[in-house]
Amino acid sequence: METKLPALQNPAKAKNRIWSLGFGLKIETVSPFQGNYRPLVGQPCQICTPKSLETFSYKRYNQMAFRNALHITEEETRFRGWLVRRLCCFIFILECSVDEDLSPNLPEKIFKHPSVQLAINQDLTMEQPLKHTHAISLPSTCSGKVHIEVLKILGQIHRSLSPWLLRVSHWVVVKLLCSLYLHVQFHCGQMATVREASKSCPECPMVFLCAHPSWLDGLLLPYLLFSQNLKMPRVVWDRANCPLFLRGVLQRLGAVFLPADRGPLSDAVLSAYTWTLLAEGHSLLIFLECPSSHGSRSLSAVGCEWVRQVMGTLHSRTVSDILIVPVGISYDCRPEDSVFGGKALLSGVLRSFLSFLCPWFITLGCARVDFAQPISLQEYIFNHQWRHLSPPLPLKDTLLPYILGYRNKIYDEFELEMVTCTADEQEQALVDGFILHSLRAAIFCSAIMPSHIMAALLMHKYRKGVSISRLLSDFTLLTEDILLHGFDVEFSGQRWDLVCHSLQILRRSVSLYSALPGDTYVLSRNSQEAILNLSHHSASLLSVLLHESMGACALHALLSQLPVLGMSEMFLAHDELLDKLLCLCTLLPRTFLLQPPCQSPYIICQEILDKLIQCGLIATHEDPSASPVCDTGRNRFLDQLLWKSVDDFADSDSDYMEEDVKRYYKLGRSSRNADLFLFLCRLLRPMLKTYERAAMFLEQHADCGQDTEVGYVSRLHGYLQQKAREDDSFECAEYSLAACAVRTFIDLGVFVTSSPEGTLHISETFLLKENCKKLNSFIQQFVYKL
Repeated sequence: METKLPALQNPAKAKNRIWSLGFGLKIETVSPFQGNYRPLVGQPCQICTPKSLETFSYKRYNQMAFRNALHITEEETRFRGWLVRRLCCFIFILECSVDEDLSPNLPEKIFKHPSVQLAINQDLTMEQPLKHTHAISLPSTCSGKVHIEVLKILGQIHRSLSPWLLRVSHWVVVKLLCSLYLHVQFHCGQMATVREASKSCPECPMVFLCAHPSWLDGLLLPYLLFSQNLKMPRVVWDRANCPLFLRGVLQRLGAVFLPADRGPLSDAVLSAYTWTLLAEGHSLLIFLECPSSHGSRSLSAVGCEWVRQVMGTLHSRTVSDILIVPVGISYDCRPEDSVFGGKALLSGVLRSFLSFLCPWFITLGCARVDFAQPISLQEYIFNHQWRHLSPPLPLKDTLLPYILGYRNKIYDEFELEMVTCTADEQEQALVDGFILHSLRAAIFCSAIMPSHIMAALLMHKYRKGVSISRLLSDFTLLTEDILLHGFDVEFSGQRWDLVCHSLQILRRSVSLYSALPGDTYVLSRNSQEAILNLSHHSASLLSVLLHESMGACALHALLSQLPVLGMSEMFLAHDELLDKLLCLCTLLPRTFLLQPPCQSPYIICQEILDKLIQCGLIATHEDPSASPVCDTGRNRFLDQLLWKSVDDFADSDSDYMEEDVKRYYKLGRSSRNADLFLFLCRLLRPMLKTYERAAMFLEQHADCGQDTEVGYVSRLHGYLQQKAREDDSFECAEYSLAACAVRTFIDLGVFVTSSPEGTLHISETFLLKENCKKLNSFIQQFVYKL
C-alpha cells in the first residue's frame, strides 16, 4: 500500500515521531564536518595561478557561519519597531545602494572607440575600392546612417538601468524565492573573501563565471550580491532562450545580450562595450554552460563569446587586471523539474508563479550559493603563455588509429611532443583552457544536496527497490565519501529527517510500501518523468565520483576481455589497465571530464589508479618472479643521476630505468567492493550507453546521406527515445547527450564537412560495416550491462 511521507519537522520531535510511526530505528546525527572544519572548496589551480592561491585566500574562513539570504529582519535596517518588523524586507531593499549606471555619453564613447572607427573605415573601404587614402572622412549623410546603425546594435546589447524597477524586482524576487525554497544559504567566509578582494583591488573589475543549473540563476545571483552591498553585475542572458517581451525589462534590470546579427561592425561595438564596461569598474556575470545540459557539461556558446571578449579587454590593456570569481549553485529541486512539460523556461516560470500565488502548492527544498577564491586573469594568461601549452590533438589523430587497429598504443612518442600551431589556435586554446579551469572550480565548489545523494542511490544502486533502513546507512556512508573527496554538503542533522526530506523532494519519482513490521520499502517508478527526474538529481554526484567511475568502467573493459573468469586469483597488468584508462579519458569530452590543460592524461590516469586502490577495488601485487621493490639488494648505485619525465608513470616505483619491473593489481573480493563496483559503473552508464547507441545508429544508417549537425542530433535523439521505450532507459535519451555524442564523432572523423554551409556526411572510413563494428565494440567494452 502506497503511503505518504510526513513533512520535514523539528529535529527535536524526530524521535517521538519515529516511534509513533512504528519504525524501530536507531537515530544517528549526520554531522558534515571533518574534525572541526568543513572541506576547503574553491581553491585556485596551484599550477596556473599560484599567486592567486596565496593572495586571495580565505582570510576569514574562520567565519563558519552560514546565512539565509531570504531571512531579512529589522537588524538589517536602521529602524526598530513593530511596523519595521512587518516591512523590514521592503525597507532593507530601499536602503541598499544601487550602483551607478554607465556614463551618460556611452553612445558617443562607443561610436568614437578605435575598434568601431576601424570597422567603419574598413567597411567604407570595401564599398569604395578605387579610393586609396590613409584616412577616409565620412560624409554627413553616411555618418548619420552609421551612427544610427551603431546605436541600434548598442540597443540590442545594453540599456540604461532603472533604479526604481531594480528595487521592485528584487522585492518580488525575495517573495518568489521565499515561496519556492525554505532557505537560500551562502557561506559568510566566502562572501567576506569576495568583498575583501574587491576592496584590495578597486581598480580591477570583477567577473563572475558561474555554472548554470537553472534559469533562476540569473535572478538569484544578482539579488544575493545586491543584498550584500556588492556591485551588482551585468548579467549575460541568451537571446534565444529569452522571449522578446522580456528582453526590454531584463535590460532595464542589468541584462546584456549579444547582437542579433553578427558582423564586423557588431563585433566591434560588442568589444567596445565590454572594454568600456570593465574599464569603468562594473562587474559582469557569465554562465559557462547550458542550463539543459543535465550532466553532459555542454558549454554555452554565448558564455564562451563573452569570456573571449573579457580576455580581449585584458589583451588591449584597457584594464590592468581582472578578478575572476567562479560561482557554484545547488538546488534541492529546480523550478524546471515540474509536471507541466514543455520548454524548461516556460514550465519553470509557470511553476514558480503557481508557488508564488499558492505557497502551499509545493516547496522545492533548499538552495545554496558558493563562491570560489578569486583568481587573477593576468596571472593565468602569463603562466599559460610561459608554459607554451598547445591545443589537444583531435581524436582522429589519437584514438581513431587505435580503434581501427592501426596502432598498438593510443599515444606515440611524437604525439607527446609540442605541436606547432597558429596564433589563432593558440588563442583558442587559451580561451578553452581558461573556461575549463573556471567551470571546474565552479563545479567543485558546488555543494551536494541530500536529494542528490538519495536520487543517486535509488537510480544507480537500488533501481528495483530498497528498505528505508538500508537507505539510512548508505546515506551516511555516501556523505562521508563526499566529504573525503573534498566536496561540501548543504545539510546537517538527523538522518531520518534528511532522508524524509529527500524523499519528499523526490515524491513524484518514488513510491513507499509497507514491508516487514517496523520498516518501509522504497521503490523508484519506471515512468519517463520519474527516471529523468532521478537522473537529473543524481548528475551532481558524478562530478564527485567521476574518477572512481572511470576506473570501474576501465576494470569492466579489462575483465570482459579475460578468457577465463573462474580463476582463484586474478591479476591485472598495470600497462593494460592504464591503456584502458587512457582510451576512456580520450573518448569522453574534456568538458565532461573537467580536464584542465595543465594536466596530461597520464597524470589523470595515475590519480584514477590511486583512487581505485584507496577505495579497495584493486590492490597492488608485484611480479612473483621478480625481486620485491623494497629489496635494496638489487639496487645498484650509479655514477650519474637518471631523471625521469613527469608524465612517465610506466614504472613509478623504481628509480632505475634499466630495470623493467612489471606491476600487477588484484581485485578486491569483499561484497562491499562488488556493490561499490556496480554503483560506480552505473554512474557513468548514461553517457557511455548513449555513445554505444550512437555507434549502433551509425552502423544501421550508414547511408543516411548529408545533413546538418542539428539534423543528425535530432535523428539520433529520436533513435535514443525509441530504444529507451524498449527497456525504460530514459536517462540515456537526453538531447544534450545526443549532441555530445555527435560532436565527439565529428572530432573522431566519423562525420566530415562536405560544403561551406557546414553540412555533414559520413566519412569513407565508416561507410565500411567492419569499421562501424570496431567502433561499436570499442565503446561496448566500457558499458556495464544491467
